[in-house]
Amino acid sequence: MIGEILLVVLLVKVYDMIRSLAAVRAAPAQRHGAGILSIERLLHLDWEAAANRWLTNHPPLSLAAAYWYQATHLLVTLSVLVWCYVARPDLYRTMRNALAITNVVGMTIFYLFPVMPPRLLPGGGYTDSVADAGFGTTHGGPVPADQYAAMPSLHLAWAVWTACLAAALLAGRRGRAWCYLYPLTTAIVVVVTANHFILDVAAGTAVGLGSIAAARAVPLVSSPLVQSIRRYCNFAGTNTLGSSGTQTVTSRSPTTAVTAVAGETPTAVRPPSRVISSAPVPPGDGTAPDSDEAIR
Repeated sequence: MIGEILLVVLLVKVYDMIRSLAAVRAAPAQRHGAGILSIERLLHLDWEAAANRWLTNHPPLSLAAAYWYQATHLLVTLSVLVWCYVARPDLYRTMRNALAITNVVGMTIFYLFPVMPPRLLPGGGYTDSVADAGFGTTHGGPVPADQYAAMPSLHLAWAVWTACLAAALLAGRRGRAWCYLYPLTTAIVVVVTANHFILDVAAGTAVGLGSIAAARAVPLVSSPLVQSIRRYCNFAGTNTLGSSGTQTVTSRSPTTAVTAVAGETPTAVRPPSRVISSAPVPPGDGTAPDSDEAIR
């Protein structure tokens, strides 16, 4: 649990550091935002303005969308994470890592490629629905929002992660399909409130799914190929140490290990039946006693 707390503190610190650079990133963020909008126009995907105007003409829906945007992002994500911790501890580490990867990837892109959201683009004619609901232009919460972090949409990345995890926790039960209504609703909300471009939503979805895939790929480090590479690296490292006066002696038995350092008597975890030395034993008192015939 201490590790989880330290990880959260570190991510918040990094996010806050990137957010503090807003003053010097306004020009490139505006340029990048306008560029994304131009690409959407070429692809006929520039639906944000029309959707935002429609929402503005329906105040009750606009208020509901603003509260969805502000409240669900953190509350639902943390609730599902705690649910996983209690119900599926075997799955918890993988999905915790996936969420961490999501944030690292997102913050890296925020730093390298700041993007101004539609609601802040000059002359765009967008209405900031969340600000109109009383949350302020910075959309204040537990952590002040980075104003130029539109690409990718972490709202979507987190929502996709949440839906995938909730569906896994409901495996074998009815209603799993309903989990995916959450990222779908979130995608609609972030676009109609003018907080994200449609391409931001697509990028956020890709980051969420890609982070889960990356976290699931971690067990590949125990594959035979990787283990062979590790054994080779350990063997090379042993030879290097042996040349400096330290000898590592290993057995064919996986539970046996003997280490001898020049000037000291070696110790063994268990007497081996057959031992192969990976480095010559230095002369002098560092050799093993005659009674231990396993070491030559």
